Amino acid sequence: MTDYADLMSAIIKKHIFAIGATIALQQARNVPKIKVSDNGIVTAGASKENLKALIEEYKKIAGSVAIIFAKNAIGPLLTGKEDLPKELLVL
Repeated sequence: MTDYADLMSAIIKKHIFAIGATIALQQARNVPKIKVSDNGIVTAGASKENLKALIEEYKKIAGSVAIIFAKNAIGPLLTGKEDLPKELLVL
């Protein structure tokens, strides 16, 4: 099973690529209780609750496209055993 830090880091890196490091990191750092390095790696505070909060932060600036980016970013990492927020579940 992939841990939340890996999933969150992948989402942040996808947004860095799509919208630029300044905005992507600023939005990620708006999530209380998480710490994010300058290269987009979550170093503390990874959890299901904070993963959902991260998605909500990106939705503020990118809308539903943020969910598509997130799903694309984490897809290759998933084993099928992760407990994901409902926004990230593939139907």
